[in-house]
Amino acid sequence: MKTTENNTINNTNIFTVTIKDINKNNALLPAVLYNKMETFVKEKITEKADIVHPIPRLYKLQILKNAYLKDQLVLNSQIKHLSEYELHLAVTVSLNNSQQEDIICKSIFKLPLKKHISKAS
Repeated sequence: MKTTENNTINNTNIFTVTIKDINKNNALLPAVLYNKMETFVKEKITEKADIVHPIPRLYKLQILKNAYLKDQLVLNSQIKHLSEYELHLAVTVSLNNSQQEDIICKSIFKLPLKKHISKAS
């Protein structure tokens, strides 16, 4: 079953790129970006720990552009798919306070649902 576009799981978080998060070109390290997204997903699903397993799996990752030192990034989440077996949570990372919506990265994490939920539905 597909969900509607407006379903969210408490969907926003902001972080600033610091000196420890960058490479020699002042660009955000991909591993740091991934860790921020994974931590964000884990924080969001703790509210739903009774129905979703707490270990997200990265399903799809699309890095569109770099973020740099002192950039303020906004992480947003949205439920993209929900079935009796798993939840797909989309995460987008974009620049904060940007005139346009500058999307840095898009990803989808899959989270398996606990068995008793799929049997109950």
